[in-house]
Amino acid sequence: MEKKKMRILELYSGIGGMHYAAEFANVGAEVVFSVDINTSANAVYRHNFKQTNQQARNIESLSAKEINKLRPDVIMMSPPCQPFTRVGLKLDVEDSRCSSFLHLLDILPHLETVSFILMENVVGFETSEMRNAFTKALKNCDFYFREFILSPESIKIPNSRSRYYLLAKKCTNFSFGSENDIMTSFPNSSCDIEMSVQEKTLYPYLEKDMSDEDLARYLLTDKTLLKYWRILDVRQTSDTSSCCFTKAYTHYAEGTGSVLQHDPNEPFHQKFAEFKEDEDIAHLKPLKLRYFTPREVGNLMGFPAEFTFPENTSLKTRYRLLGNSLNVLVVSNLLRILLG
Repeated sequence: MEKKKMRILELYSGIGGMHYAAEFANVGAEVVFSVDINTSANAVYRHNFKQTNQQARNIESLSAKEINKLRPDVIMMSPPCQPFTRVGLKLDVEDSRCSSFLHLLDILPHLETVSFILMENVVGFETSEMRNAFTKALKNCDFYFREFILSPESIKIPNSRSRYYLLAKKCTNFSFGSENDIMTSFPNSSCDIEMSVQEKTLYPYLEKDMSDEDLARYLLTDKTLLKYWRILDVRQTSDTSSCCFTKAYTHYAEGTGSVLQHDPNEPFHQKFAEFKEDEDIAHLKPLKLRYFTPREVGNLMGFPAEFTFPENTSLKTRYRLLGNSLNVLVVSNLLRILLG
């Protein structure tokens, strides 16, 4: 007899990173219901997961009774991070964007079938009052939990994207270890992590045979080069790392993600060393400095080749949605730990 699949309730579903993670984990679990309030994200989600019951709703409208009818075994979620980000106001639980998460904590004691929870958020959440409220609610509901701070670099993906993760499991004789132990990498964890990705350079993640027309779309403008050349994080195809891509990528130059030297044959360090601010920017043009494409960002974040955006999704929206998403492969490995 075939084993019954575990049922996943996907909250704050975004563009479906958690959904793909559940598929990749291959642990006999499927998303039966997903919820998000973001119209653009929902359009992308439905484009890729046409068979999933995905609803555009505020999570505060979900009652314990309605959730219990779905009979979920697992909740996977990535609540709004703005109340905890380093560039935000850090209003924490006082931020209105925490209200849906607080609602979930209120109804958690009344959820009859949920035995597993996987939650992702930004670094900074681990010191927040929201975290304290969350872990208190878990304890009151007899969940054991473990917290991690992990980056895709931990599984040899050349992209820095440190995030907070919490795994929770309800049972009578189970423990992940110290609940206050914030892990910094998979290799130091007591959990058995499958190293599913070998060490790689950026090259395998990049689009090949880009046409001149496509390249022109992603090249940095002369204005951007002239104004920000000193602070650009320039990477080459042979590099083994890249900076975190945020929702403001291409909109702001500093701290939003790396740019790529498209022509690997040009002497990057020499070009920048010789460049004078009063010179013509043409001195840097042979490097063909460009933004990583949305497909390349998606590759680094673990989204499969079949993941696509609806054709009418603007370039700015694609970057914004990816910047708000998560690394699929990191989450899939954590889900294996949780359900394995």
